[in-house]
Amino acid sequence: MNERELLEKYRQSPTGQKILKVLRFAEGTERGGPDSYRVMFGGGLAPDLKRHPDKVIRGGGYSSAAAGAYQFLPGTWESHAKALGLQDFSAPNQDIAALRGIRNRLMPIGGLATLDKEGFSPRVSAALAPEWASLPTESGQSYYGQPVKKLSELQKIYGQDIQSLSPGPTPAPTADTRSVEEILSSALSGVQKTDLEEREQKSQSLLDTVKSAIKESLIRSAIPGLIPPGGMY
Repeated sequence: MNERELLEKYRQSPTGQKILKVLRFAEGTERGGPDSYRVMFGGGLAPDLKRHPDKVIRGGGYSSAAAGAYQFLPGTWESHAKALGLQDFSAPNQDIAALRGIRNRLMPIGGLATLDKEGFSPRVSAALAPEWASLPTESGQSYYGQPVKKLSELQKIYGQDIQSLSPGPTPAPTADTRSVEEILSSALSGVQKTDLEEREQKSQSLLDTVKSAIKESLIRSAIPGLIPPGGMY
């Protein structure tokens, strides 16, 4: 499977559709239909999708020739088109070109598989921020100092549970307020009664033996020669 086929297959996947929707929302091109792919910088529409319009538009203090659903600059589009063999600026071609840009930016952190593992996470957004100025870096700012969308907004568009991606704080261990008797009782709760009785008998027998030995030793010390070696008290 070549790169174009791989990206075309990914375009049709739920994850591919979600990340492309996030980019259209972030770039302000989402029109809910084919017109999303005709948007030029400033909001105007290109006359057709035969080719990238390659027209500089000035407005709002900025100038740009960005165009399409993913606001490709002419040079960026040409690079993707050449690598993938794209013959026009059609919607499907724009999608797979955008996915190529996403894949290239995500390669240092795992490629497209990262999206499947963690969704539109902070580090995914940060990795894509140099490609799309509307995406926030991990500091929440634009990579180019331009207005950006909030990460929470983008995650909502992506359709992910924001809370599920952020592990909660580890709960502090709670003090055991039980009495010594309760702790011992709990620890011994799994021990069978017969086992306890057997252990008690063995302990008593061992204690009796020790007592006998101590008494014998004391008597030998007090009255030398009274009790022969091996004698019993």
